[in-house]
Amino acid sequence: MDPTDQQPPKPTGDPTPSSRPPVPPSNDPTDTPGRLDRFVAAYPHAPLTAPFVAFLALMALESLFGPAHKPWLYAVRTFGALGVALLFRRYWPPLGKIHLPIAVVVGLVVALGWVVVHKWFAAADWYPYTQVLGRDATPDEFYIPHERLGIGLAYWLFLLVRIGGAATVVPLIEEFFWRGFVLRFLINPSRFEDVPLGTFTWISFIGCSLLSAAEHPMWEVGILCWVVYNLLFYWKRSLLCLMVTHGITNLALYIYVVIYQDWVFW
Repeated sequence: MDPTDQQPPKPTGDPTPSSRPPVPPSNDPTDTPGRLDRFVAAYPHAPLTAPFVAFLALMALESLFGPAHKPWLYAVRTFGALGVALLFRRYWPPLGKIHLPIAVVVGLVVALGWVVVHKWFAAADWYPYTQVLGRDATPDEFYIPHERLGIGLAYWLFLLVRIGGAATVVPLIEEFFWRGFVLRFLINPSRFEDVPLGTFTWISFIGCSLLSAAEHPMWEVGILCWVVYNLLFYWKRSLLCLMVTHGITNLALYIYVVIYQDWVFW
């Protein structure tokens, strides 16, 4: 048997949802599809990929400015990507159930693992040579909010946007992209939308986990995190559960950074 056809045991979570994005029907028989409808019909991946691409594009623009502009640039990146996601809101696939207790436990465990595992790897002399797509910031490169902004309104607003965006917007756009699109694209590149959410193959599971290293300079915890998230997704088949889990991981991680001043994770 082809290993890519092997299926894990039947999950106990949500039933496999339809993966086609819902488009509310029109009651007007003379109504014709709008531009956005035609765009999504031509590019069905857009509702899942466009917010992530917008986030990365706005992040790239930040390199044109100095660190003094970081607070407002991060706000533009966060709200810009959110705006693109909301533009396609009516085309989102079914989000599923929240499964809050499991999301909280898994999210906190992944946050703990992110710190512990990375510190273990970073202590090795060979580790910097493996960070070919990015590296850890050095202490002189850290953006420490209270040193840059003082302890005032600007500081608290920046923390609100930075931590709030990492706990809400980032999970939304990343889960749409990685679990909603990439996992299915690696199964059927030409008709990914026909692949039910949560469908397992070894190629998509391993491929998606390894590709996360391209996004995270801390590649070892990026891969480990994606392995856990992918397994949870196969079990619960719920994008909403993964969004909440991902958000709790980011929230816990950034609260840890601020409390313990461990800015390498910022």
